[in-house]
Amino acid sequence: MIDIYTDGACEPNPGIGGWAFIVFRDGAEVNERSGGDSETTNNIMEMTAVLCALEYAKMAAFNPDAVKIHSDSQYVVKGCNEWRHAWQRKGWTRGKSSLANAGLWQAIAEAHDAFPCKIEWVKGHCGIPGNELADSRAEAARTRIAVRDQAREAAQ
Repeated sequence: MIDIYTDGACEPNPGIGGWAFIVFRDGAEVNERSGGDSETTNNIMEMTAVLCALEYAKMAAFNPDAVKIHSDSQYVVKGCNEWRHAWQRKGWTRGKSSLANAGLWQAIAEAHDAFPCKIEWVKGHCGIPGNELADSRAEAARTRIAVRDQAREAAQ
């Protein structure tokens, strides 16, 4: 069994953000990835973590039936499992209004269609080790971006 825990962080929101995913095989951590952006939102970071986890799982040639991606964002989990099909039918809109992050939702839909694993919600900040670890690494990625930006600013 492969469990992939994802998380995003942004402070302030919108502001500097980070994302991370941690891969566990039979309970042991086997890989991780993280990154971030100088100007983003928490939702974008949560979505990016899931997108990157899907892309990684496919590239790693895991069996989709053996993979669960865990996110503490109900927006992302419901978007992946419930809402994206209707958004796609409506041309990536919410009917008469535009869909926030439509391009990212399209990329997630394509990745999830190519790697149809389970994406499940997990309660955040309640002591689940994989979620806590993903949270701390997303925050570390956010901090790296902030330090990088400060160094660039100081050099100018």
